[in-house]
Amino acid sequence: MKRKLSSIQRPFLLHISGAYRTTLRAALQTILGIPPLHMQLQFEARFTTIYRLRISLPPNITDIQPQDLEMKATDWSIHPSEHLKPNQISLEDGEAIISRKDIINIFTDGSKTEHGVGAAFCVLTNDIWAHQWSAELNDNNIVFQAELTALHEAVIYASHLPNHNTSKIHVDNRPSIMTSSNSKSTNETARKISKAS
Repeated sequence: MKRKLSSIQRPFLLHISGAYRTTLRAALQTILGIPPLHMQLQFEARFTTIYRLRISLPPNITDIQPQDLEMKATDWSIHPSEHLKPNQISLEDGEAIISRKDIINIFTDGSKTEHGVGAAFCVLTNDIWAHQWSAELNDNNIVFQAELTALHEAVIYASHLPNHNTSKIHVDNRPSIMTSSNSKSTNETARKISKAS
């Protein structure tokens, strides 16, 4: 089965990398950071078992525990009669308004490297660095979760600013904005963002 899965994966690795046909499969996997298909399937199977059954597996099988997984939310995030106002969450490109002096600009980001997963935001007031926040997330989190976490913390920060202050939150991850503005989103963090904004 491993050989069959490897033969299925190899053409895709070659096309993604643009490498010569004689390049070793293990080298392609290492260069692209893509694990062997059978190992990825084992991981997904374990992940699904934990998610569906909410059980803890022995540490030698996996380090992922049920509390590390993001729970899927159900029902509506907000009642349909209270849909988002058009200016509450905007998909506009914010480049034009960054230079305005009367706006507090908040920039968010989330990332994942071999060193871990992190989320952060920084605040610029009149082009002066006024505040920053950052957090290290669980290694099992993905970049999308880090982006949403940063956005959520930025929304909380902005909601505690005095009413006379206008703030703009700049996000470089369009899917996180779209998820947060979707009233039917099943992502718990996105729902919190929608309610707090």
